[in-house]
Amino acid sequence: MSSRELPLPTFLIIGAQKCATRWLRFNLGLHPDVYTASTELSFFNNGPRFEDLGVSWYRDQFGGWAGEPVVGEATPGYMFWRHRPHICSDRIRDVVPDAHLIAILRNPIDRAQSAMNHHIASSGLAKDSDLLDLVEQTPPERDRLGLISGGWYAASLEPYRATFGEQLLILLHDDIDKDPQSFYRRAAEHIGATRAFLPPDLEAVRFSYRQRPGIDRNGISPLTIEQRRKLFEYFADDVGKLETLLGRDLSAWDPDRSG
Repeated sequence: MSSRELPLPTFLIIGAQKCATRWLRFNLGLHPDVYTASTELSFFNNGPRFEDLGVSWYRDQFGGWAGEPVVGEATPGYMFWRHRPHICSDRIRDVVPDAHLIAILRNPIDRAQSAMNHHIASSGLAKDSDLLDLVEQTPPERDRLGLISGGWYAASLEPYRATFGEQLLILLHDDIDKDPQSFYRRAAEHIGATRAFLPPDLEAVRFSYRQRPGIDRNGISPLTIEQRRKLFEYFADDVGKLETLLGRDLSAWDPDRSG
């Protein structure tokens, strides 16, 4: 690579949506060995952008690079089921075959609620929207917002696992609150940023639509146990496959197995 040529990424945070991908991208970008694009680039999941603008456009998005050895971006749409992850993974393989990938997964019920809140905040949904009503009105396969299909993690990760193997690191959102420093170190090590470093405000910086007790920031009441049970029916099979894939107990995500 010449001194004037901008880099292609050495790592990608591929998702999932509303699972702290922006938090991780922001904090990895503070590492002295890492440069991250400041916005979601949506290159590999956007056909016209990928086909028409091409790799030269993609390189241009890393214009702030100052020679850092590790370069990356975060676009949760890359593993969004509706965006056809098998196509995205093929495109990534063709452009950056040696890239290290990170996926962060969250309780799919909470992810769906957070996604709905996001769309309410951006005026994409009415303020009085009810998650279960929205889900029951539209088959998940046809839902443009991906409220349910955005949480089909095992299915969405399958092509990435087949293509990238150990280059893919799968983390759980649950572990950020339990031990954000270990979470960060694991992610940094995976992408090749091995110099000892922790962002000073790692535990304080969050980007999410969290619920306060009894009500959330959009005035929406938390889901009832019955609503959570009905919603989990849409995820149960995928969560079972994910438990096998990760070798990890995810009973905390099931309203009838948690606690």
